[in-house]
Amino acid sequence: MDAKEKASFTVAQFRQFYAEEIRALTGASSELIAAFSRVPRERFLGTPPWYVAPTSSLFTTAYRAVHDPRDLYHDVLIGIKRAKFLNNGQPSLLARLIDALDLRPAKRVLHVGCGTGYFTAIMAEMVGDSGSVLAVEIEHDLAAKAAANLSTHPWVKVLHEDAANLVAGPRALGPLDAVLVNAAVTHPHPAWLQSLVPGGVMVLPLAVATNPAAGDSFALRIQRQGDQFLAQPFSLLSLYPSPSLRSEALLDQLNRAFANHSILLVKSVRVEAHEQNDSCLAHSIGFCVSKQPVRLPPQAGDSHQPDVAPAEENSASFPLQ
Repeated sequence: MDAKEKASFTVAQFRQFYAEEIRALTGASSELIAAFSRVPRERFLGTPPWYVAPTSSLFTTAYRAVHDPRDLYHDVLIGIKRAKFLNNGQPSLLARLIDALDLRPAKRVLHVGCGTGYFTAIMAEMVGDSGSVLAVEIEHDLAAKAAANLSTHPWVKVLHEDAANLVAGPRALGPLDAVLVNAAVTHPHPAWLQSLVPGGVMVLPLAVATNPAAGDSFALRIQRQGDQFLAQPFSLLSLYPSPSLRSEALLDQLNRAFANHSILLVKSVRVEAHEQNDSCLAHSIGFCVSKQPVRLPPQAGDSHQPDVAPAEENSASFPLQ
């Protein structure tokens, strides 16, 4: 499309085309696609020029400057801190992660690593003013930008904080229906899991990079079932690594499970104390990625305890993103 033809379409029309492209790429819900069609991405990225990021590069010079907001409405990364390779994420990937949260009006959401707030705004649109979103960002300047950008959504609260500290006193987490973690970690903070209500969902990117500076990870969808946590891997991604929630011992175990594909056998996340055994894919005190199925307590009249497993069997190889 040449410049003259591009100029014949409004930015709003480009935003609608972009939302429909995300639908085609992800099969995301109509509610999520509608949110993508409403939220102006350029408002969360500062003044032009903006820098389109390569999907993978070792050099900051690979970023390409653009000035037309229409160029933001493609399935591309946009640099927000180029020196750190910190980007506004790839929309189709974040759409898959958000879609896995099953957001609806009145839901309560925690967004860990909100950047400048664009994807936070997408989720805020989905839960509406009857819901709430707590957005947390460890980078001071990004948190300030997110707070300003999200001032149009008073049901969103932005904190400049390491989300690992949200555990006590005035920073205590309330009940949560959904948690989206936007950083590669080796384990969640226990408060994130314990704050989930029954049926609540967390999308957790677990690091599988041997290089501590890298953010390669796979995403687990974790759903609370009573006091247990059903888990299913569903996506590969690259995210900025968490500076605090990182255990080298767990990272080694996660790398091994990823390399031999046994991570595809994960059925649950276990938080209760137990001895490490053959069902443990990556084990530590308080967090274990396990092949053991979730077992719900029997209901009145039941003669056995049913296993709760993902709706579809895990495939034999990793999906390509």
